[in-house]
Amino acid sequence: MIRINLLGAERAAKERKPRGGVGPAPSAPGALQSYLLLALFAGGALLVCAAAFVLKTNELKRLDARIAADEKRMRDLQAIKAQVDAFQQKKAMLENKVAVIEKLQLAQKSPVHMLDEISKALPDYVWLTSMDETAGSLKFAGESNSLAAVADFISALQRAGWFPNVELASSQEQNNLYNFNLTGIFRDPEVAAKEKVAAEAAARMAPPAPPRR
Repeated sequence: MIRINLLGAERAAKERKPRGGVGPAPSAPGALQSYLLLALFAGGALLVCAAAFVLKTNELKRLDARIAADEKRMRDLQAIKAQVDAFQQKKAMLENKVAVIEKLQLAQKSPVHMLDEISKALPDYVWLTSMDETAGSLKFAGESNSLAAVADFISALQRAGWFPNVELASSQEQNNLYNFNLTGIFRDPEVAAKEKVAAEAAARMAPPAPPRR
């Protein structure tokens, strides 16, 4: 009698038949490894971004601190400049007041002192016939037997220091005499020097002219 093992053949056929036409399922350990690599990459990127943010934040803080220090220094310098400007203005005002007082004092004594200086400078053979003074401006009229003596009179006045500018306005010979006219300025040299210093100080304190557009 012949025996055929049908059960074994059927089992073998089942093993050879594919299950639903689907290939083998992916391995679970391989997928987990991919997920871990992705998580590590994302974590590293986050750490790099966080480190860059911290560095930029610290840099901005340092810049803000430096800007604040520079602004404070600028305010301090501006305050010092304002004090210096106020001092210079007060100094210029005091110098102007002193110049005005000295000018008034000179105006009180100038006629006597002017006549004294003129009498000292007047040489021989020069005679003054008239003199007019208006706010320091002088006009002389006189006679002399020579123009050289008139020139000596002008030089003596200028050397005195109180007559910075004396000029011969006109001259005319008549009967062996020269009639002459002089113009000049009478001024205290010390007061003139102080007025010059005060004017220079006021010019330095004057605000600068606006730029031209």
